[in-house]
Amino acid sequence: MSTNNTTIRDIMLPLSGFPCLAQTATVEEAIRQLHSFCPVGASGPCGFNELMVVDDQGGLVGRITPQGVLRVLFSTLLESVDVKRFEGVKVEYSDLTTLLNGVILREGSTHLHAPLSSVIERPAKILAPDDNLLHAMSCMVILKETSLPVAEGGKLVGVVQLTEIFSRIGDLLFTMNTN
Repeated sequence: MSTNNTTIRDIMLPLSGFPCLAQTATVEEAIRQLHSFCPVGASGPCGFNELMVVDDQGGLVGRITPQGVLRVLFSTLLESVDVKRFEGVKVEYSDLTTLLNGVILREGSTHLHAPLSSVIERPAKILAPDDNLLHAMSCMVILKETSLPVAEGGKLVGVVQLTEIFSRIGDLLFTMNTN
């Protein structure tokens, strides 16, 4: 067994196993999808740290991350790069924590019906199903990504996750070590 024969197609999650939304969806739909997506037949806890956004033809538009959503919902709160700290009675709090009160949450709720275009990020890299396992691993490690979209013929066909690559490479290393 070698990595020369292992391609992304062998380990990628199909679209049915990864959260996707149409580009016409809202920020609220993205939050709900990120929070509760479970592929059919999945067991155990669900939830993902990003979702893919597709157009009407199935082409990749971009991705949505929790950080991107929070930056839009709480834009006035998160503008500052320098979050100062102060000490409470028993616990150290950041200014961010003390500001998350009803006023700030109400501001966030006004953005729930915003279009996804306000939170879509371009993926750092798009892989092809026939890309080699080590190519995908190097892209993900260098780019510090935990998942990347996989497209073929201009359409999103799946997503590859670093955990799957790590697992497959571990299996290959163990196999080589026992021979």
